[in-house]
Amino acid sequence: MSDYVELKSALDKGEVFILDGAVGTQLQSMGVLLNNTAWAAVALKDYPSTTQRMHELYIKAGADIITTNTFPSARFNLEPLGLGEMTTELNLRAVMLAQAARARASKGRRVWIAGSVSAMGIMIGREQGEMRYKYNHPRAVVTAEYAQYCLNEQAQILAEAGVDFFLTEAINENPHRQWVTAACLRTGLPTWVGFGVRLAEGKVMLGMNQKQSFEDALTESLTNGIAGVSIFHSSVDAIDPALETLRRKWQGPVAVYPEAERTDYALPSRDKSQKNSIDETEFVRRARSWVKEGVQVIGGCCGIELSYIQRLASELPRAVA
Repeated sequence: MSDYVELKSALDKGEVFILDGAVGTQLQSMGVLLNNTAWAAVALKDYPSTTQRMHELYIKAGADIITTNTFPSARFNLEPLGLGEMTTELNLRAVMLAQAARARASKGRRVWIAGSVSAMGIMIGREQGEMRYKYNHPRAVVTAEYAQYCLNEQAQILAEAGVDFFLTEAINENPHRQWVTAACLRTGLPTWVGFGVRLAEGKVMLGMNQKQSFEDALTESLTNGIAGVSIFHSSVDAIDPALETLRRKWQGPVAVYPEAERTDYALPSRDKSQKNSIDETEFVRRARSWVKEGVQVIGGCCGIELSYIQRLASELPRAVA
């Protein structure tokens, strides 16, 4: 078992923790060229020192939990880039970079490493129920069996490399989320199930224009053995109604890490003319209200970067009321 036992004990006592902010867009801000096929995974090959520095900066900003740069690093993500044979190496490297950052920057403060696993890029075929990759892939069809094989492989690599627990970050169809969750749980490590959500006509729906409601997705996804639930890559305005829905289904620990609602995430570099949907002051105000609602882990996703985490660390209550 990882050092998660200590984190669980603190959560059980009502303590509040700071999660890091965006990984991909923070790397983008530091000069990394993102790739639409595998997002920031290319940084593990081409920008390892920058990746480690990114983790160090979040720790110095006050993050108690840092996330490995593995959101898009399953074999099916890397194959279109000709990096399939580096799947083990790059996932190992991601954990070792996070560990090295923790050793350099934590100064004895307890910092946990969360392994990120997602199903970015694959879609369910609407006619035959088959898996297709969103981008140019050497396989004509990524079967459901192959997708699950890749997710199991990645989760096992991250577990053996030493992550403390998993944050599942599947933002598309619910079957993907279930595959990611099963792969992470199979390692024996604590697993938090993540949901991206959006508001549509007053209803909380799954994100990325999915047609399933958040409530129905929760019913399908909250299986035995889950350690926590997170709401991530969602607009700030969607968080409160999503929390209301979540509390009808789940009484355990909750994490929240919304995004900044920019439209330049898929671009190789930042569109400097765009602004985040929320500034640091309003973000902290919202975060304080989430703590009052019982949220115990708060950070950021795309566009919510270092300056936001610095403010959270200095101004957020460190225990729920």
